[in-house]
Amino acid sequence: MQKMKWKLGLLIWLAFFALALAGCMPGDVSLPTIVPLPTNTSVIALNPSVTPRPTNTLAPTPTLTPTLTPTPAPVTYTVTEKDDMFGVALRYGISLDALKAANPTVIPNLMSVGTVLIIPITPTPPLANASQETPTQTPDPFSPLRLAMAPVCYRDALGGAYCFAQLENLSQSPVENPSVRFTLTDANATTLEMDGILPLNILPAQQTIPAVAYFPSPVPESFEISAQILDWLPVMPDDTRYLEAKIATEPPVIADGTGFAEAAGKVTIPEGEADYVWVLGVVYDSNGQVLGLRRWEAEVPLSTSGSITFNFRIYAIQGEIAEMKLFVEAHATIP
Repeated sequence: MQKMKWKLGLLIWLAFFALALAGCMPGDVSLPTIVPLPTNTSVIALNPSVTPRPTNTLAPTPTLTPTLTPTPAPVTYTVTEKDDMFGVALRYGISLDALKAANPTVIPNLMSVGTVLIIPITPTPPLANASQETPTQTPDPFSPLRLAMAPVCYRDALGGAYCFAQLENLSQSPVENPSVRFTLTDANATTLEMDGILPLNILPAQQTIPAVAYFPSPVPESFEISAQILDWLPVMPDDTRYLEAKIATEPPVIADGTGFAEAAGKVTIPEGEADYVWVLGVVYDSNGQVLGLRRWEAEVPLSTSGSITFNFRIYAIQGEIAEMKLFVEAHATIP
């Protein structure tokens, strides 16, 4: 009986198994979907890359090469046998003291031929700009000085020009270091200026002495000349720097057609000792206009005999000499 139940159960199981196999056709087999289990792997989120902003990097500052301003060559003059230091100063329109200061190793009265003098001026273009203001010709009512005649200029062989202006001291007292500004104006209203000086330091009371300036070449072919008194200094009544000096002259020798005059005479100093004595000779034409001048300087040390003799020649730049005048100046020795 037990065997029968066991066989019956086996048959039933086989029958179910056969039915299961019959329902499974080829190609209908469905594989189970595998669902991945979550993991603990962290997710890396990539942020978009940030484009760096350009920085304001300064361009390198260029090293500036200094601009070389051309330095004008110094002005020099080579002494000839006919030169003296004052004549050179007159030629360049500077004072004798300025020329001495620029050449401290040169002894004025012992200059040898070939000595090279440094001229303390700055070279400038030959013609000044036309925009420069022309000096006013209105006389100063408070000045003791006036121009006794219209200024005059004479060309030289080098293409330059010597200009003269006669300064008259109307006062009863001497004045010191007067100066005049000369202005040349050409047809194009272009001007050239130069300051002129007196050949002596002192312009005595009630006397007239020319101031002179030299314009280096080139000077315009045609021009108008004007002059204006610039500066002067009063001499105090108790000033003892200048000594009284008297001049005795021989009759001047002015030979027709020679273009020069001979000056001769003696200077006496009644009181005091002088460290220099100058005699200025000026020659004039028949109209009283200056034709030329020269300053003679006594040799140092000065004679102690009480009188100093002189003899020198004055040349006219042009024209015929009608008259010659002499002026004297003596400077006291300062202890």
